[in-house]
Amino acid sequence: MIVTLAATLFLLSSASALSIAPVDPHVGRPGQPLPKTISLLHTNDVHAHLDQFNKYGTDCTPQQITEGKCYGGVARIKSVVDKARKDKPDTLLLDAGDQFQGTMFYTYYKGNATATIMNDLKYDLMTVGNHEFDDGPQHLAEFFRKLNFPVINANMDLSRNDALRQVIKPYKLFPELQVAVIGFITNTTGFISNAGPTIKFKDPAPAVQKVVDELKQRGYKRIIGLSHNGYKEDQDVARRTRGLDLIVGGHSHTYLSTKPNDPESGGLYPTKVTNLDGDPTYVVQAGAWGKWIGSLDVTFDNKGIITSITGQPILLDQSIPLEPTMQAKIAELRKPFDEFGKQVVGEAAVAFPNSGCQTGECTIGDLIGDAMVDARGGNVRAAIMNAGGIRTGFSAGTIHVADVLAMLPFGNALVDITLTGAQIRQMFEDVFAKQNKESNKPVTSYIQVSGLRVKYNPKGEQWKKVVSLEIADGKGGFEPVKDAEKYPLVTIDFLVTGGDAFFAKPPGPLVALVGIDVALKDYVAKKTPIEIQQASMGRITTV
Repeated sequence: MIVTLAATLFLLSSASALSIAPVDPHVGRPGQPLPKTISLLHTNDVHAHLDQFNKYGTDCTPQQITEGKCYGGVARIKSVVDKARKDKPDTLLLDAGDQFQGTMFYTYYKGNATATIMNDLKYDLMTVGNHEFDDGPQHLAEFFRKLNFPVINANMDLSRNDALRQVIKPYKLFPELQVAVIGFITNTTGFISNAGPTIKFKDPAPAVQKVVDELKQRGYKRIIGLSHNGYKEDQDVARRTRGLDLIVGGHSHTYLSTKPNDPESGGLYPTKVTNLDGDPTYVVQAGAWGKWIGSLDVTFDNKGIITSITGQPILLDQSIPLEPTMQAKIAELRKPFDEFGKQVVGEAAVAFPNSGCQTGECTIGDLIGDAMVDARGGNVRAAIMNAGGIRTGFSAGTIHVADVLAMLPFGNALVDITLTGAQIRQMFEDVFAKQNKESNKPVTSYIQVSGLRVKYNPKGEQWKKVVSLEIADGKGGFEPVKDAEKYPLVTIDFLVTGGDAFFAKPPGPLVALVGIDVALKDYVAKKTPIEIQQASMGRITTV
């Protein structure tokens, strides 16, 4: 049994076939007036951040609360939703997936708390995120059965999974608003999640188009996509389809702004794309963790084409009150795990943010890599970690068990592997190419390392970007990697079994060792106060 902090906490707690439903008889009938404007609120990638948090995504300290440096929390979402529904009673509240995994609310309750809270917020609709599969499809089906609202997806083949086929439908109709909403997910989910062999994930564009065409034939002109596919990927779906008015998205954690020069923004809210009919399809997303909630008013013409779209992501900072009844419920839910989570691990002399980990070397990635090597006690030369497994950062100050679990929530175990120098070089080439050359699968995460130094040319030819590659020599220095030589390394079980497509085939037998969260906890305790080691940076550089 692998020892992880998550396992310790757990011990403390003891695409279906399309079936077009009968359409409301008023839809598409001549002479029937259409409600011109609909209002939407949307969340995505909340990742169990049920309570307010600091800018690193971990629990707020009393000092941070006093200084007004906290964000999010479902009690703030409720304040915004209650006001919106009072002002505009027909407002729809949508979630674009990845409610699971990220804080002790999930580690302890495994989705039960999330189901309760989402029901209390009276969500109208949810689509499936890849992290909803983290504890397997059977667990996910049980979670969905607890919800008081529908779950939709149109590009998963669920023909071999009866449990999920019963609770997931391709779309949801809102006849009173004369709106149809279609769900879809990234087709990379099969190898970035624990979805298992009974579910297949299809290219979303043709799957969505099939539903759009049938809905159009039945009279629905206002059609929205609810997506866990990624911001750039949603734009691609918009360009490759016709008849979609709007895509409300998630997965890439992209904050979009109404201001073109907003330095935090990954694009415009909304982003306008021209579809195959030459009509506009708009794409929106609202960051992650519930730091923002998206808000839109959408006006249609009689053909179902959007003529006006206004709104913005609402920043859930401390200017928005925590709705007291909801916050009291969150405080009650915290009680079983709070004492465990507040155990002190050590101190951080400076902040270790996780921003930038998906595009280059980051200090928290360096720290985790060093902890992995240290945990193996000299048995390995280097460590390999996927940036996607690093969910938060550390703020300066006291580090608690809850902070470690928020950063590394997946319960992954360390695994020793042996790679030739040529294989290490090809792994880096695949990461920089964002595609595994052998399997042809997209590499869906950046890399963080310890004991390796690589220089690469980002403008170089595909799979020929690496300029130099060195590995720790065991004597405090580095030496060039030799293609034919074999090197002992440490990574995590998720990558060895095909996660993020770092490896086309398992590199040797999988023998799970200590949990990565435990390795980091022990390393922080040993090195406290931790600080950024400038001399050991420069592990991944461009030339």
